[in-house]
Order: sequence, then C-alpha cells, then structure tokens
Amino acid sequence: MFGAAMRPLLDHLEALPYPTLLYSTSSLDIYFGKPESSTLYVYTEGDLIELVKVFSNLEYPGTSFADAMLTAEEGTVMFKTVEDIAKPPQLPFAPSNLYYAPKGKKYVDPYGVYPEVRNRRLVFAESDSSDGMIVRDWRMFADTAVLLSRYDFDVDEVSEELVDTAAHADLERVLQPDGPESQRRLLVELFESRNPKAGLRFLRRVGYIDVHWNDLSAMYNVSHTKDHHPEGNVWEHTLETFRYRKDTNLALSLGLLFHDAGKPYALPNEGRLFDRHSQIGAQIASRFLRRLGFSERLVGNVLFLVREHMLPGFLHRLPTYRTERVMGSELFPLLLELYRCDLSSTYRGPSGYYRACKVYRSYLKNVRNPFRTSDGKKILRRYVER
Repeated sequence: MFGAAMRPLLDHLEALPYPTLLYSTSSLDIYFGKPESSTLYVYTEGDLIELVKVFSNLEYPGTSFADAMLTAEEGTVMFKTVEDIAKPPQLPFAPSNLYYAPKGKKYVDPYGVYPEVRNRRLVFAESDSSDGMIVRDWRMFADTAVLLSRYDFDVDEVSEELVDTAAHADLERVLQPDGPESQRRLLVELFESRNPKAGLRFLRRVGYIDVHWNDLSAMYNVSHTKDHHPEGNVWEHTLETFRYRKDTNLALSLGLLFHDAGKPYALPNEGRLFDRHSQIGAQIASRFLRRLGFSERLVGNVLFLVREHMLPGFLHRLPTYRTERVMGSELFPLLLELYRCDLSSTYRGPSGYYRACKVYRSYLKNVRNPFRTSDGKKILRRYVER
C-alpha cells in the first residue's frame, strides 16, 4: 500500500465528485506491496475543466499517456480522462489492466486479467468489444521494461514477438513518439524498481537504447580487462552494479548508469586505459539529463557522483588537502555507496570501499575536533586561544 508521502494525494482522489481508477504501475504496486512510486497514474471520468476546479495548479504535459499532470511535494499525479470508467482504455499487456479504485479501496478487473497478474504472466491483452481496441505501439517496449524490472514478470511469452516486431519495424518511426517526458518517466520507473538491470537489458535488445540513448549504447562496444571485470564490456559492468544498490535513490542510480559512460570516448594516456573518463562521463550525463528535463539540483548531484567516482579508491594515498573538498560534501556518503556498488561488481570485491570508509571516518573525527586540523595534526594551543 502507498505510504504516508502519497496519502494526501490519494485523499484528494477519494474526495473527487467523479470516479477514478489507479492503473498500470500504480495499481500493481499496491497489489504486489512494492515500495511506493513517486507517480500515480489515474483514469478519471472528470474532464479537464472539472479537474481544474479541484486542482488549480494543473500542468499539461502534452503526452499520449496524460492529459493533465499535478506536481506536489509528495509526488506526481498523471491524469488521463476517459468517457466510461467502467470500460477504461486497455494497455498492451494484460497485467497492466488491473485497476484500483481509491473510493472503496478495492481492485477492479473489467477485462479478467487477474490470473495473469497472480501468475506474473506477461501476455498481450485481448479486446472483448469493438470499442476496446488496444493500441500496440512504442509504449509496449517501455511497459515491458518496467514490468520486468519492477515485478519479475515472465517475459518468455511475448519476448520473441516484441523482438521480432522491433527487428522488422522502422524503429526511428515506431519509437520516435517517445519524447523527453516519456523517457524521463521511464528512467524514473526503472530506477524505482529493484531490478532495473532486466529492463535496461530488454530495451537494448529491442533497439530502444540505440534510438534514444545512443550515448549509453556506445558502452556495449568497449571491452574491460578480465583481470578486474569478469562481466566483460562496460555496458554489462554498468548493469551489474545495480545488483548491489541498497535502496532506489535516483541520484545514485543515475550516477551508476553514467559512471563509466565516458570510457567509449576516452583515450589511453600514461598507463591509464580510459584517461579522464570520469570528466567525459559527466559531460555526457549533463547533456543527457538536461535533454530529458531532470531538475538542475538532481543533475548537479549526478554530475558530482560521476565526476568524482574514482576518488574514493585513492583516499588512502592522497593528502587530505587534496580530498577534503569532496569529503566535505553532503553527497560524499552517496559517492561511497556508488563506489561500493562499482567495486562489488568486479573481481576486487568491496575491500577498497571499507578502506575508503576508514579514511572518511577519520576525516570526520578530525574536523569535529577544534584542536586538530582536518588531516589530524595538532593545532598549537596559543593559536586556539586567539
């Protein structure tokens, strides 16, 4: 069930004078007891004029999956107006068509999809009426990625058909309607999931990443040395890091996604195989995240993580004056988490992470002590008295 953060938004939906239904991930999250999403997807019989009467700060994103959008501190509500809530529009996959009614707090299953939800079977939805047409378009690929990442659905029954569709389609035409807003939502939903690796791997297989995120697809063509990276190329290493996340923090997830994105464009220099790849990766992340419309605060946090992701490995070698600017950042604990995920996906294991934590703890102890400098040296008493 949704937690306290989303409760005010759900209370608003329950109080509306017309019926509403949560659909897609919003309904499935409740059914599977997943951690709350930051977005609610809502079908409503109320038209836009009626919605404005209740929510004066509505926005209009201009996307096919939302007629109006409400952004609040608790999260975002995406409204899609429908004529008859008893027969809402069907999404391409059967499990996505289990609905949840905030009024009455009950599930609604007009298309009989519960067996597929219960058995986690990812099958195509079937229309049972002339006006219940199901549009199978670019959204199928995004929906598949989210369902795989979020709920561990069995994709075997539709996987080959989707891959075959992608192989014989004009991907530039089929996938192009997926604009920046949709892409941003897709990334957020993937990274709110426990297993984004499954969804990202699927998106690459059907060509989505090649069309929309070619800065990421370039990582697949760069090999790692087997001495440190048993998983092989840079893309597979990146996917492997998500196995070690302890939570679904978005800045951390995006930092992991881009931490090695600069390697395809880095050149060898003085024994370094991927010289300055952190700085190059930060440039790629900056361009990518701003194109998709992520907030400047989030972009800045991600760039810090990508740019500095190598530093924790050198803390024990470098003098404190070279590292205290980074260690003094409120983001440094998150940087250590990225470093732990990065190391854990290699042969080296997390020992370097624990070494970096020891240096960081020593630094924190020193900066809190008025009689010592940040590197632990004693401050002369007469200097303190002044």
